Amino acid sequence: MSTSGPALEKRALFLNERGRRGSVAQLEFSVPYNGDAATLRQLIALQRRDGNVIREIYLNAPQAITGSGRVGNVTTLDEFVGVVSIIREAGIRVDVTMNSTCDGGDWYAEETLNRQIGFIRDMHEQHGIEAVTLANPFLIEQARQTCPNLEISASVLADIDCFSRAEAFALAGATTMTVDTSINRDLKLLRQIREKLGVELKLMVNEGCLNKCPYRKFHMNLISHKSHEERDEGNAFSFACGDIIGRDAGQIFKSNWIRPEDMRRYEGITSFFKIVGRDMMPSKVLRCTEAYLDESYDGNLFDLLCSSIGYYGIEFRAHIDNKALGRTNFFKRTSTCNRQCQRCAYCAELADELLGYGWITREMLEDMGQTSMIAAIEAQFGGSYPVCRSFSKTPLENPFQSL
Repeated sequence: MSTSGPALEKRALFLNERGRRGSVAQLEFSVPYNGDAATLRQLIALQRRDGNVIREIYLNAPQAITGSGRVGNVTTLDEFVGVVSIIREAGIRVDVTMNSTCDGGDWYAEETLNRQIGFIRDMHEQHGIEAVTLANPFLIEQARQTCPNLEISASVLADIDCFSRAEAFALAGATTMTVDTSINRDLKLLRQIREKLGVELKLMVNEGCLNKCPYRKFHMNLISHKSHEERDEGNAFSFACGDIIGRDAGQIFKSNWIRPEDMRRYEGITSFFKIVGRDMMPSKVLRCTEAYLDESYDGNLFDLLCSSIGYYGIEFRAHIDNKALGRTNFFKRTSTCNRQCQRCAYCAELADELLGYGWITREMLEDMGQTSMIAAIEAQFGGSYPVCRSFSKTPLENPFQSL
């Protein structure tokens, strides 16, 4: 092992990469508010970086109004309005996420609809909220009728994975769509949706869910209830997905995340991308935001991914060199394949080549809140965090034994 190289060397590498791209249009990002005021201030400070921009910050509606696709801190209406004011005063627009996939047996009762649609109207008209994210097409229709000038984004939880489904949500009133991540690499379909329906696409870049995950619908229904009921989500689904990855490491590459370096490949389709992380530690939110604004990340790919693959990386101290992956034909291969995975071993072979285990990175410790451990390790290595040059090809039985 050796100590990590100077940060200036990484920065120089990044600047060289940006220079080779030439003059291109800026990328715009939707970034998460994780309930931490200090993180929010740091996100605002990152608003414009290296020619790219944070267009919006998205956050959960108060639990008294509805649930959402992530469990967050309990928020009162006054607290919510206060956060909205801070964001808008910084010149960044606000997208309120109300993308529950289930809100109980009274979801369609008049009282519930009046509460939810009334909240959207009041936030838009009285507090200037520019956008709302919804998963339910019925609510999209109601919101569009009430707020004709509001940007309505169809959530990734709307499961828009084909043209006909995209068309249905466009007809309901959605003007922006975060499509199902399973079509993130289907460039032909994405282009058809944008051109024929006239909607803007906002692609989710760092969600680490399995492709066509068998647990996803049930997991999101659980989160929708827990987020509304102000209860902890638990981790049963993360471990269930981790078991699938353990049996087939190729699932990591079959998942539909987008590397920071690959966003320019969507030119002509979209320049608007969404970063996941409402339920993440500040370190993860800020690291991902910086990496995608920079369009470059020199480190472990797992440090950027959330959900089950991100948890798998921490649990088993897994490592994939993001830059090494970029030197393969990964994007071209996975964006042109027919998804007949039962006939192909490409992702499994890529896992054999690039996936390693056995080294806990500084970033992993940050994402677990282990700042004191980081300080202790760096003190042993002259103030720098050590870098591992050799990895195990299989997960360790007890990866945290040495901690």
